[in-house]
Amino acid sequence: MKKIFFTIFLLAIIFLASAQKVLVLENLTLGKSYKLYVGKKIKVMTKENPKQIKGRITEIQDSAIVISNNYVCDIAYIKVLYKEQKAVYIISTSLLRFGAVFITLDVINNLINNDHPTFRENTAIISASIALTGFILWFFDYRKCSVEDHKWRLKIIDQVHIKSR
Repeated sequence: MKKIFFTIFLLAIIFLASAQKVLVLENLTLGKSYKLYVGKKIKVMTKENPKQIKGRITEIQDSAIVISNNYVCDIAYIKVLYKEQKAVYIISTSLLRFGAVFITLDVINNLINNDHPTFRENTAIISASIALTGFILWFFDYRKCSVEDHKWRLKIIDQVHIKSR
């Protein structure tokens, strides 16, 4: 009877477990590693193609990744991988939007209260500097990780997750 319960228990664990391939980007000098899952936004520059390939990871195979269902990149031929920095992206887009909203709210407020001038120079300078800061941060959305100079290393591993209820 114990064997039957043990067998049922093992079968239940098999249904709850799932395997997923993960692209691991390791910094060999600092000892940091980043896990890149399916759906993560990346940019890649390969040895054959000097242009950047940009998109989301749609599939991770044994030795290659598929980007945006169009490009299959073997990890041995990747020169540079640009990793998305989500916090910088959120801050830059928030600053861009806040600069536009700030000037719009000030103009609407001046129109409602019949204040003159409706478009103030100080408010325009403040909102333009906020938007410009967001625009400058927008260029730092991706972090360059050069695999070719042996500072970074790419590898694909199988990772097993157990689903929690």
